[in-house]
Amino acid sequence: MDRFVDHLVEEIRQKGEASPGRSLDTLYLGGGTPSLLSSTHLEKIINAIHRYHTFRENPEWTMECNPDDLSITTVEMLRKMGFNRLSIGIQSFQERDLELMRRSHNAIQAETSVQLAASHGFENITIDLIYGIPGQSLTQWEENIEKAIFLPVSHLSAYHLTFEPETVFDLWRKTGRLVPVPEETSVDQYRILRDKLLPAGFEHYELSNFGRGGRVSEHNMLYWSGKPYLGLGPSAHSFDGDRRSWNISSLKGYMERVASGKEISETEHLSTREKYHDYLITSLRTRWGADPAYIEMAYGKQFRNHFEKQAQPFLERGSMYGAEGRVVIDPEQWLITDHILRALFMD
Repeated sequence: MDRFVDHLVEEIRQKGEASPGRSLDTLYLGGGTPSLLSSTHLEKIINAIHRYHTFRENPEWTMECNPDDLSITTVEMLRKMGFNRLSIGIQSFQERDLELMRRSHNAIQAETSVQLAASHGFENITIDLIYGIPGQSLTQWEENIEKAIFLPVSHLSAYHLTFEPETVFDLWRKTGRLVPVPEETSVDQYRILRDKLLPAGFEHYELSNFGRGGRVSEHNMLYWSGKPYLGLGPSAHSFDGDRRSWNISSLKGYMERVASGKEISETEHLSTREKYHDYLITSLRTRWGADPAYIEMAYGKQFRNHFEKQAQPFLERGSMYGAEGRVVIDPEQWLITDHILRALFMD
């Protein structure tokens, strides 16, 4: 950890000196298990970020945490450092699900971690839940959602279990140890998710995300609205408005290249068509949808014409609707977003 943090701080320095005075809106420490880092490690990282960047007033600072890593000492430390939002990797409040997914925490820790964070001043707490878990009944899924509703949670992300290539889950699927749930079950669980959360005051503002009391993930909103972002660390992605770049994924290779001053990322320049596709992928995942006027301004008249022509059949069928000059996918139809996007893309 010492070596990794030292190299991360060095990358912060290199990127900071390359773009001095960069102002940031949010900070998100995650994509791994940063709650394992000590206070000394975190202080090094935060001090380096402050040294090369400024933040707007009252910025959203999020820290990803495992439930079993949170203690009174940890949450107090994070508050003092400036973190005001915790993203806790709950995944399930069911013991069986946690064991199947090989999580290090148990069901009791899942619940008490949220209560602990709230009792020590965190008013903005987001958790994630997984559905589509083999063997999970609809009743158990309902119990997971109800537990989340009655906890002091301001935001919830719900993701369907995926079988990524070359992972343990994928191996278990191939050998028959795990059988993916039928599509009908996935649809039922998605509907239950909405039916439970919406009456409880959660707004379904993005395909996988629900906010209570007007809360949204300010950090993720930057991605979904096509704003530039800076990624630091192995595998981290960045976007400057025209180019996408991604750091080398190998931890060993990352540290070697940072130490030697070699380039640690690959970069691609986006064509107008790729920018148009990216805009659709991100905007149509949200309740605000896509803006035809913006498409014309940013990408050209032919892209707007194509978008409006291809969207018309979905508007007529009710899969999409118009709202305040924008075109939105009905949240009830968000499960077929990929199907709609394929029709809207420019061949």
